[in-house]
Amino acid sequence: MDHYDYCARFIAPGERILDVGSGRGKFLCMMAKKHFLVSGVENNPTYIAESQKLLQQHEVEAEILHARAEYLPFPDNYFDFVNCAEVTEHVEDPVKVIHEIFRVLKKDGKCYISFHNRYGFYDYHYHLFMINWLPRKYSDVIIKLFGRQKADSAETGRHKLSSMHYYTFDCIQQILETAGFVVQDIRAQKIRQQHLWCSFIVMFFYLHFLRPYYFNTFHLLVEKI
Repeated sequence: MDHYDYCARFIAPGERILDVGSGRGKFLCMMAKKHFLVSGVENNPTYIAESQKLLQQHEVEAEILHARAEYLPFPDNYFDFVNCAEVTEHVEDPVKVIHEIFRVLKKDGKCYISFHNRYGFYDYHYHLFMINWLPRKYSDVIIKLFGRQKADSAETGRHKLSSMHYYTFDCIQQILETAGFVVQDIRAQKIRQQHLWCSFIVMFFYLHFLRPYYFNTFHLLVEKI
């Protein structure tokens, strides 16, 4: 099941979806094809233009607003579902983004949201192994030695490893629950569903080794209660 079909499981046709950090518009386009009412917020004008072109090519409609994730230009309790994929590490204030998502979601509304693991084994932004196991002052030195350092940008957000927001699972779970969300680890749910007779063994290794020290990203489904 791809990401679009997974998200569509939680929404009825005609309900409202928000894509936070909509990028080049692929999620907007795919969900509009499924007949949802889709809106997106994006801070990069170039990406907005690309998104509009993509929507036109596929002859579907979606609303795209130029805005930052910390200041969502929508009323309270407006959306049935929010998608926030590969965004939180780049924004200025992830906690404010979380509270804004909670505000615009309807009661019992759900959100797919991802966060990068402070101790992930492989970093997808810099394509380096074990770089996240080091203190940031050392990781920056190594990145510069490899000639891979990226710059932060007013339009695309934070991209330096030392300035992006990475979390441990316990830390981000606490932040989300304090905001009012019920938190579900999507990988843990899949393990329980797909490894019925040995799920307790797989879960042990996942919770104690794979989630804290291997996987680069936490994929979460959170619900507004």
